[in-house]
Amino acid sequence: MLTLPHVFSSNALYQADAPLTLRGRAAPCSTVTASLARGEFHAEAAAQSDEDGVFSLTLHTPAASAEEAEIRIADGEDEALLQNILFGELWLASGQSNMELPNSAIPDCERMYDIIASRTVRVYNVSYDVPENRFPWDPQPDQRGEWVLPADRAGLSGVSAMGLKFAETLSRTLGDGIPVGFLNASWGGTPITAWFPRAAIEDDPAMTETCRRCGTLPDHETWNTRGDTNFQQPTAQYNLKIGSLEGLRVRGVLWYQGENECGGEYWQRSYAEYLRFYQRVYAERFAADPEKFYMISSLIYPWTYGPSGECNLGYLNDAFVTVAKESPDKFAFFPISHLEPDWAFHQNNHPIHPTNKYYAGEYAGELALANVYDRGGERSPAILESWEAAGHRIRLTFPASTRFLRVGMSLHERARGLYVAGEDGLYLPAEYEITGHNTMEIWCDEIEHPVHCAYNVQSMEPKVNLYAGDFPVAPFFTDREHYLNIEARPWYDCGATSRWASKMHDAVLDLFFRPVFEPLRDSAVCPDTAFRRRDPVSLRVEGEEEDFGFCVRAYPYQRLDFQKYGGLSFNLYHAEDASPTLFLVTDAGETVLPILKTAELGAGWASYEIRFGDLPGEEIRRMEFRFRLAAPDYRFVNVEHLRLFRKS
Repeated sequence: MLTLPHVFSSNALYQADAPLTLRGRAAPCSTVTASLARGEFHAEAAAQSDEDGVFSLTLHTPAASAEEAEIRIADGEDEALLQNILFGELWLASGQSNMELPNSAIPDCERMYDIIASRTVRVYNVSYDVPENRFPWDPQPDQRGEWVLPADRAGLSGVSAMGLKFAETLSRTLGDGIPVGFLNASWGGTPITAWFPRAAIEDDPAMTETCRRCGTLPDHETWNTRGDTNFQQPTAQYNLKIGSLEGLRVRGVLWYQGENECGGEYWQRSYAEYLRFYQRVYAERFAADPEKFYMISSLIYPWTYGPSGECNLGYLNDAFVTVAKESPDKFAFFPISHLEPDWAFHQNNHPIHPTNKYYAGEYAGELALANVYDRGGERSPAILESWEAAGHRIRLTFPASTRFLRVGMSLHERARGLYVAGEDGLYLPAEYEITGHNTMEIWCDEIEHPVHCAYNVQSMEPKVNLYAGDFPVAPFFTDREHYLNIEARPWYDCGATSRWASKMHDAVLDLFFRPVFEPLRDSAVCPDTAFRRRDPVSLRVEGEEEDFGFCVRAYPYQRLDFQKYGGLSFNLYHAEDASPTLFLVTDAGETVLPILKTAELGAGWASYEIRFGDLPGEEIRRMEFRFRLAAPDYRFVNVEHLRLFRKS
């Protein structure tokens, strides 16, 4: 007759030095007893079951230790014995598909299994089983699940890769004497409201109104009427997966979710409200220490969330930054847009699921060690503190605690993801100068009086490279009144050989690394650090015949939207007889634009300019630079500092 939820079973790891509320069913109206024994530590508790046999009783757990314990529960008729129990640091790992992404999808998973096998790490994996796709309206007291031990490679292959690396990072620093575990409860494609308890929404008038405004209030009349999307219903995931974990205590929540709410500036405000609500409600229900219950979140990778040019991604990520800035004792976050695109081919090349989850798990672990366990290290990525438009530049100031601002790892890198705009709201890539350990100035020569700036808000622009200390700088934008629209300009960097870009063919997403600069027929291109004038790297263009050149293609989020601008300028080396011409190619044909020399720069360099005038309205598919060089020796040119300029 005595039954317990699956989470209360042998091989478990529970939070140390915290209440543990055991729940289940026993003989009706019986006295249920529980005893916990580990070495010299003993704890006991008793409670009466009700007429239906439902009971709950609470034990206070011992300090963290790798020593095994056992828990015995009895109702006078039956007895349950939980063996090989550990007490240590327990976290909840939740969210949608990026938290869900299993170790089996990660290229380096076998090495991770080797490391974990010797660690005191355990994972509780909550099942996805939903009979007939009908989600419970109320929190389910039990959902199938199992505790996975560190030597169980098959079991580990199906749990969150990010969660496992997070646990490994904590275990490595805290030591084997402090076991570490996490509750693996996520579901791809879910909104954050699916993880809310309905009772908490109903008890909070402000959240009730927010959910009503956003259309996310749970509705009993339409419950389970969404077919294949029933899993997205508000409160559905709490009822299925989280309700069955009630009674446990955790140190905090590891969270990776947000793509479902990536709907622009409106959602940024609502999502920040949702994050505050989630942290407060889960702290009330699951916190081992409500005063130090952290929600540690990954920001969202720069995939395309919205029509071309929109910065919906940036608005969503700003919600994470906003709550962490206002409540650093409750929230922490880490950016990931600096990471190389890395994905599993069997997932249809979808960049919404980058497989660099072990990097993300380690970042989360470092933030937990600094903020929760006081083990040193940086407590937060640097968040923009203030900014000032001053003449030709914008001055940025980060907190005084910021450690050595820098751009990239090499002198040959230019800032990626950093933009400034004038009064017209057109953003162009920025130049920069580090002026102090926590200050920098940014500008764009083509914008005389910049009034706003943004960093790391543009979709389809990974590998951004502004750092402060061990973490990338937090994304920011200064214009809070107008909707952002920024196109990436990878060709501003003549040293860039590739960019992450997508296109569609026959309804198939074709997303790969693609070249920034492509040679025309009988031509070749490569970055060149030997022949350069202004930039760290120029683009060397060689030809076997008199006519040679290169082209730059347009892609979504990286459009050649030249109709908005006055023209294009660049510097050219070995240009005396090069006769350069620019061709803009659309579906309707080519537009040929002459290139005019504007100045001799010395040492073989000259500056050139193209005036766009009234360009056709069709979308520009590519720009082609063609050169004619009749001289037989050294048939090449070097191009640098390609820059748009605004209309006068």
